[in-house]
Order: sequence, then C-alpha cells, then structure tokens
Amino acid sequence: MPAVAKHNQLFDKKEVKATSKPVINAVSLDTKTPIPIEHHGSAFSTRKGRKYIPFLESLDNFAQLLLEAKLLSPTHMACVNSKTQYSVGEGWYLKNIDTDESLTTWAASVNKKGQGLNDILRNIFDNIYTAGNAYVEIIRGKVGSSKFVKVYVNSFLDCRLSMPEDNDASTSVFKSPEFRKRGVWNMGKDEFVEIPLYTGSSIGEQWYKDDKDNEHTIIHLKNEVGGYDYYGMPSSVSSLPQQILEYKAARYNIDNFDNNLAIGGLIVLQSNLTPDEADKLSNKIIQQHAGDGKRGRYAILSSQSGIENSKIIPFEKQRDGDFIEFDKRIEEKIISANNWDAFLAGIHKQSGLGTGGSAYIRSIFSIKNATVIQPMQAYVIEKFIKPLIKICDDWTSTTWSKHDFGIKPVTPISFLGDIDVNAIITKNEGRRIIGLTAYDGEEGNAFIKQQNKNSSEQSAITNQ
Repeated sequence: MPAVAKHNQLFDKKEVKATSKPVINAVSLDTKTPIPIEHHGSAFSTRKGRKYIPFLESLDNFAQLLLEAKLLSPTHMACVNSKTQYSVGEGWYLKNIDTDESLTTWAASVNKKGQGLNDILRNIFDNIYTAGNAYVEIIRGKVGSSKFVKVYVNSFLDCRLSMPEDNDASTSVFKSPEFRKRGVWNMGKDEFVEIPLYTGSSIGEQWYKDDKDNEHTIIHLKNEVGGYDYYGMPSSVSSLPQQILEYKAARYNIDNFDNNLAIGGLIVLQSNLTPDEADKLSNKIIQQHAGDGKRGRYAILSSQSGIENSKIIPFEKQRDGDFIEFDKRIEEKIISANNWDAFLAGIHKQSGLGTGGSAYIRSIFSIKNATVIQPMQAYVIEKFIKPLIKICDDWTSTTWSKHDFGIKPVTPISFLGDIDVNAIITKNEGRRIIGLTAYDGEEGNAFIKQQNKNSSEQSAITNQ
C-alpha cells in the first residue's frame, strides 16, 4: 500500500513522457492539491491518430486516485462493499417463471474465468460505486459449429472513451493497461485496442473482430452527474478529501506510536569511550528507553569531557494524536456522501433512545433500499442484462428476452424481533426449551398465550 504522505509530485506537469517501466496499479496523492478537479478540455492522441477523452484532468489519473482513496479509507470501503452486497442481493432471478434450464446453465459460467452472471453483477456494482463507471465487454464467437457469448468486466483503470464525433457522443472505448501509467497518452499502435460501444441499434452497429474472428463490443454503465457529459462519477466523490484525511489521521497516529514524530531526548556521554564502546552503550540505552510502542526516541552523543558531566536532555514531546472527534466528523461526511447509513455499512454507533432497534434499522434500510439500491438495480437490469440477453438471443437463437428479470433483495435484519414468541410456540415447545417435561394430551399443544390456566407457570415460561 503506498504511503500517501511520502508522495508529493503526482501533478508535476513536466512528467509527461511514457516510460518502459512495468504498469503499476497505484497512484500517489499530492498532499497540497489532492483532488485534481481542474479539467482543461484537452483530448489525448494516439499514434493511430485516434483521440480519447481523459478521465477528468490533464494527467488522466483520476480513476487510480479514486481507487486508492477507497483502499485507504476504511469507512468508504465499508460503504462501497455494503452497497455492493445489498445491490447484488441473492442474485438475479426470473419473475415470470421458476427457472429456465438453458439460461441457468449459461449464467453459471459466463467467461473463461469461471465467473457467473452474479459475479459480473457484483463487479459492475462495485465499479460504479467506486469510480462511477463500469465497462462490460461482451464477446461472441464460434467453436466449430457452436456459438458462444462471453462476458467480462474490464477494469475502469484500463478504459477511456473515444473523442466524440459529430453527434457529440463517443462511439468506442480505448482499452489498454498503459492507461495505468502517468502521462502516457502517446501509445504505440499495438498498445491499445479500440472496441465499439454497444448501442442496441442495428444501424451502424459495429463489432471489433480479433485475430481469432471473435467479435467484441462494450457496454458502458455510469453514474450520471450533471455537467459531466462523458464519464460517470461516484456519488462519494464529494467526500474525497475526507477519504484522504481518514488515512492521514491513521498514518499520523501510527507515526506517533512509532517515534512521537520527534526525538524524545538527547543523551550526552562525556567520557573517554571509544566509538565502539559508545555504540554498545547507546544501543543498551535505546533498548531500555525506546522500542515498539514506546513514545519518543533518544539521540546518543559521546565526548571526552568526563563521565561525571554526562547528562540527559529531555525534549518536549507532548502531541495530540488521537483525533477522535476529528475522525467522527470525517466518518460522517464519507457516509453522507455515499448516501448511505452507518448501520447498513456495519459501522457501530452508540444508539440513543428509539434508535438501534430492529424496527429502526428496517426503517433506515427501507429508505436506502428505495432511494439507492432499487434504482441502481433497475438501471443495471435495463442497461446491461436486457442488452446482454438480446445479444445472446440474436447470436445463439435463444429466447431468453421473453423473461422478466429481477434481483432478489436481502434485508439487514429479520422480523423475529417484532414477533410475539408466545403466540407461535406451544406450551410443550416452551417447556422443552427450559428443560421441563411435556404435558400429556391437548393441553401441551395449546399456544402459551392462549392458556389462561396455571398463570404462574405460563409466566415462568414466558419470562424465559
């Protein structure tokens, strides 16, 4: 994991030449200007003469920055993971029929990685919540006389949209791992592949054909943001400074535990020690006064003025490093920017009166499910699943488009907390729970709450 505080040269405009170093899936954040919001409207050219649109800013590394900020922020990571889990739910299903064996068989493994359709959905949701964009590549081809359709979710780090044409719309996606490098926009002809965007229209629709005669197209899914026309943006982008600060606060405390960010004191050994003797003595002192979890470090000096004049000069090292209230404010802003809730993200909160119970959590989930999860599920079904199924029908002659697709939801809490247990458990079941023998006859089969006799015994069972 890169240390954010150690890298300050990300946006040096002089560094624009391509390098031959291996592609690194990482980015360094500038501590002075960590968010490159400035966009100069420029397009980058390739040696093929084709141009692509940079993702937000001139050095074209904003996708990497979003990814690293998520990896370094535990709150944002929890929000993205929980939103993804709730969005994929229990997976896709057919609303109009119990099952379609041919569809179920195909959906169990939709690519050579062995990923199923639910794995593809999970990757799509995660990509959109992380970077606001998901690039789904669909490949159709033949093996002998058998036709196939494969599906892959490309990394958002590797994809850029082509420069818009006359209708102000991109028609293709440039795909290359070279985009993970800084300032690499002058790529060679063999360093990227240009794949047409799927439009759903047969008029002018094109597929990229590889050297194996397989055909490729890409479906671009994005979280639309007003004023930003081509790429999507995650809803959490407004909390990017807080995501970075959450890491910096943790990094500060780690450094504080390591060495208090300052020398703990100065030990002056005024004696006739040789350098080797001074080193041995200083190492012994360091072991006693410094180490893992011990605050402060001591510098050791030696002179020949006399051992009786040796002294220890302590340094002021009182620093506030807990950031408790600061961290709470950061956490709240990240959760709010995600349009999410701490309970649903699995973040423990001290509950006040009327909060934290099952009814309260279900009410929170009901709101977020209606405003965040269901709209995203509907969008993915409409923009990805339906076009994918249409491609399958057109290419392999299936009839899957007649089905109505849905995604099974999950809830964070069951309704058991609101059920009166005594109204659904018989006396014998209750007695069995507390280790008593069962009643004979019909009396033991009656529900606890319906029994008026033996009230003291009923009360004892109820209190269990």
